[in-house]
Amino acid sequence: MSFKSFLISKSFFKQVGMMMLIGVIIVFAVIKGLDFYTHNGEVIIVPYLSSADADSLMVLSSKDYLQYTIADSIYSDDKLPGTVVNQHPAPESKVKKGRRIYLTIVARTPEMVQMPNLIDLSIRRAVDIVLHAHLKIEAIEFEDDIALNAVLGQRMGALDIPADTMLASGSSITLIAGNGHNNKGVAIPYIIGLTVHEAQRTILQTSFNVGDIDTLDMDYGNHFRVFQQFPFSDPLDPSFGKLGSKISFILKPDNLVNFDSLVLLHHTPDTTDMAAELIDNENTDF
Repeated sequence: MSFKSFLISKSFFKQVGMMMLIGVIIVFAVIKGLDFYTHNGEVIIVPYLSSADADSLMVLSSKDYLQYTIADSIYSDDKLPGTVVNQHPAPESKVKKGRRIYLTIVARTPEMVQMPNLIDLSIRRAVDIVLHAHLKIEAIEFEDDIALNAVLGQRMGALDIPADTMLASGSSITLIAGNGHNNKGVAIPYIIGLTVHEAQRTILQTSFNVGDIDTLDMDYGNHFRVFQQFPFSDPLDPSFGKLGSKISFILKPDNLVNFDSLVLLHHTPDTTDMAAELIDNENTDF
C-alpha cells in the first residue's frame, strides 16, 4: 500500500482518532490532577482582622486554615498595643487554605521623639509643630505678659522640658503663653461639622483649651463630627471667651446628621431680622 493510499485508509483515520482520544484523556487527567493538588473550588474568605489581638491570631495560625505573619508595626497612641491595623490580603478576599496573611500591628513599645523648641513661637505655630512631632497638648496656660499668644515655656507636669529632650510618642505637654494683658478675651471658634481632630486643633490654635468630648461611641474617628459646642459661637457674630477657657463639644456620626445643611444654617443670616431691617430702612428713606 502506498503512503497516499494509507492517508485515505480507514486504518489511518482510526489511529488518528485513537491519538486524539488519548490526548483528550491526558488533558482531562492533568486538569483534574491540578484541581486536586490546588484544592480548586475550596476557598477561604479572609476575615476582617482590624483591632484583633495579634497574639491570639498567632495561636490560631494553621496550615489547614490561615497562617498569620506579623510583617510590620507602627506606633499609635489611640489604639491598643499589639492590635491589628492593616492586613494583606484585604478582608473578604478569597484565598486557598494555608495562605499567609501579613499583618501590620500597633507597636507594643512607643517610639521616642524629640521635644521641639517652641519658645517665642505663636500658639498657632506651636500647636502645628507639637502635633506634627506626634506629641499632645494637655493644656495652654496663660501668664500675665505683654507677649500675646507667644509661647513662654514648655512643660510636662511641673517640669520644664528643654528642646531635643527625648519623649515617648504621644506624651502630653503644657504650653505657657503670654496673655498680652488682654482682658477682653478672644473670639470663640465655630467648630460645628469638624472632625474631633480638626476641632481639637482649632480650639488650641485659637488660644482655648479642649473641654469634655461627649459621644456614645468612644471609638470615634473621622466619621464622627461636632454636632454641638459649648459655649456656642455664632459664625456671623462670634462671642468672646477668656484666654485658656475650655470649649466642650458633642459628636455625632455623619451618616445620621446632614452636617453640610447644619453648617449652612448657622452661616445663613436670620431672614426675619433682615426683613425687619429692610422695613426700617424703607421707613426712614425720605
